Amino acid sequence: METFTIEPPMTSTLTVLTVSPSALHYNWGTDGLVLWIEDLSSDNSLLSQMPDLLERIGFGIELQTGWDHRYDDGTMHPLYGYRILLRDATGLWHAVRIDENARFVGTVPLEELDYEIAYDMVMWVDL
Repeated sequence: METFTIEPPMTSTLTVLTVSPSALHYNWGTDGLVLWIEDLSSDNSLLSQMPDLLERIGFGIELQTGWDHRYDDGTMHPLYGYRILLRDATGLWHAVRIDENARFVGTVPLEELDYEIAYDMVMWVDL
């Protein structure tokens, strides 16, 4: 015959706090040499989350192409070579600066509402 001991439940004052960034609300696509990103947030918060956003988009491109820049020798980051346009929540376009490892460096405001003109402008911006 087995004997079981019932002990009172342990009490704890441990509080678990989970901090996560707000959800990213955006749309993106490619158009020739330009990768465009549109901020769909109501508070124009996408710019503050650009490092995470660029990582997600780079991963999305890798899923589409089937290779992994981290393991495929001699390959570049999937964002390498693209000119990147960001349309903020106000409708204005910005050229996005990244370094050779696709890390966010900054933006250049293009002060433009029209995509075709912003497309032409980003080709001439020194990124």
